[in-house]
Amino acid sequence: MKLDTFGRSYLTLTLEIEKHIEGYIDAYTGPDDLKAAVAATPKREPAALLDDLAWLQAHIPDDDAARAAYLTAVLRALECTLHLLRGDEVPYLDEVQRIFDISPTLVDESQFTAAHHELDTLLPGAGSIAERLEVRRQRYLLPPEKVLPLLELAREEARRRTLALFDLPNDNGVEITLTNGQPWSAYNWFKGNGRSHIEFNTDIPISALSLIGTFAHEGYPGHHSEHLLKEQKFVHELGYGEMAAALLHSPAAVIAEGIATTAAEIIFPEGSHHQWTLAVLLPAAGIVTEETAVHMQRLAQASEQLRYVGGNAAILYHTGQLNREQAIDYLVTYALSSPERAAKSFSFFTHPLFRSYIFTYTQGYDLIAQAAAAVDGDKWPVFRRMLTEQIRPLQL
Repeated sequence: MKLDTFGRSYLTLTLEIEKHIEGYIDAYTGPDDLKAAVAATPKREPAALLDDLAWLQAHIPDDDAARAAYLTAVLRALECTLHLLRGDEVPYLDEVQRIFDISPTLVDESQFTAAHHELDTLLPGAGSIAERLEVRRQRYLLPPEKVLPLLELAREEARRRTLALFDLPNDNGVEITLTNGQPWSAYNWFKGNGRSHIEFNTDIPISALSLIGTFAHEGYPGHHSEHLLKEQKFVHELGYGEMAAALLHSPAAVIAEGIATTAAEIIFPEGSHHQWTLAVLLPAAGIVTEETAVHMQRLAQASEQLRYVGGNAAILYHTGQLNREQAIDYLVTYALSSPERAAKSFSFFTHPLFRSYIFTYTQGYDLIAQAAAAVDGDKWPVFRRMLTEQIRPLQL
């Protein structure tokens, strides 16, 4: 790609921050020689990097209003990251707002207890709701030898449905492998030139019920589709240097996770992925069930109300209202997690890379829903816009 002075300076700064925070750059598709040149120099102190940032803030290109608004928010995120690296004290919720352009608040716990009541009526058998959920979860866990073939099945179905909605560059593809020892359940590593490598973490047993949704999230029409469309438009065609480094700590992450958490709904409208799972995936997995698609959907909708529990626990922990044991107990109580899964969730929102990232999922999903509701309720136009434009959360 051909870089101007701003683009080269921007990428240099993000590569310098990567030296301090390994994993800060989620995907780099800029010039290899620039990356090698930065890697060959000694690590620079945050105070010096703040001077570089000030130059960027004073030289934001103004020929594209959408780009200028996007860069203003992204550079504000970089500024907060550099202040944190310098050791400056930034209150937790201020950190989230400055980095991600969102302002999460505690969700009323009555939402969780209402979901518990709904789950109680939907789950047969004896024992607590959490115990009955676990019995059901175990019923749909995939044998290790079936995981990769079924992921490949999901990849082809998700790709087919995505291509029916919009064109993707012909030369694109997704490689799938298994891994372990990670704080996440699955991760897309975008390699550039329309190629992704998606890893699925076997530390967290994979459920047949979540498989197509997880793949849609990471692949088509989720992270992979966003990466390749924005790479083609902004990197290859327009030469916008800032789009050649996808940052974890950026407002763009909220847009990315909004796309990913909505992805399954776009290609499987009105919960139709449950029918596909029943008709195609479960038979391929050798799993027999008496549940109907309607019952699965009702359970999924009730469970989705609990996705805000992790954000509550993160706020309460990082603002000093709960200690580690209390935060894990909060997850067990309200998310109906096992102690082991709750501890895994705790490790995610206390990980240096993800301590404030946790809100990108719920806030990103809600932003799409709210933007669609303000028009006619159709998420597809908002979703498509987010796939192909430089946009910040506050604009939604």
